[in-house]
Amino acid sequence: MSTLSGSPLLRQWNLIHNFGQRDLKTKFKGSALGWLWSLAVPLATLGIYSVVFSIIFRAQPPEMGNGSQGVFVIWLFCGLTAWTFFSSTINAGMSGLLGTGALLQKVYFPAYAPVLGAALASGVQWGIEVGILAVVLLILLNVGWSWLLIPLWAIIFIIFTSSLAVTVSILNIYFRDLAHLVAIALQLLFYMTPIIYPMSIVPTDWRGSINLQAILEINPLTQFVELFRSLIYGLDVGSWTQWVSILIWSAASLMLARWVTNAKGRDLGEHV
Repeated sequence: MSTLSGSPLLRQWNLIHNFGQRDLKTKFKGSALGWLWSLAVPLATLGIYSVVFSIIFRAQPPEMGNGSQGVFVIWLFCGLTAWTFFSSTINAGMSGLLGTGALLQKVYFPAYAPVLGAALASGVQWGIEVGILAVVLLILLNVGWSWLLIPLWAIIFIIFTSSLAVTVSILNIYFRDLAHLVAIALQLLFYMTPIIYPMSIVPTDWRGSINLQAILEINPLTQFVELFRSLIYGLDVGSWTQWVSILIWSAASLMLARWVTNAKGRDLGEHV
């Protein structure tokens, strides 16, 4: 397996792992609750959206894969876990690379190393969240063979997200306004992805001619979130078009990251 810059990934694993450990240690250093804070924000977000949409707006989630009545909190948590990993990896990757500026000026190391380290740290929290989600679904007896495909989906999603994080993190060194644009883009992406609402309520003929569902399906996160929900909540393997779509997006993200790394990621110490 090769890295984004063409050298073997395993040769850089220790460096990536060290960056990841550093992020994990500093993230909750000095806090009384420590790792519990890693769940506080997503659980608080989950609680707020659950109250707003399931109680006030009375949103109706789809049925579970086992035929049981849908539970909005669980359905919502499926989408939020995927989104949290994506957004936290992008943000942590940019700040992680910027934070190594002084070190980059003294010692050379691949630009993607701190970014992938940040992705590793985000992945640990993501794994905890998915584990909690899986336990709840097991208690509700909502489990099926489709769960066997979740690791494959996760690998593709990690490649897509980490590669995109590498791209924006390196470009952010040269164009500092990019961080602000990414923050705006993440807000737009969140609402353009069916996380807090089911895709079924999106109109296909808005104002008589605009297919909003087709527009949202262009968003790669829509494909990732919808497929993940199908696998873990709906107990369905998804369609072949969804799998092809996420594979294409992941491959495109990886190739873009390799190109940006080779073109812009070699002399970052002079620009930090």
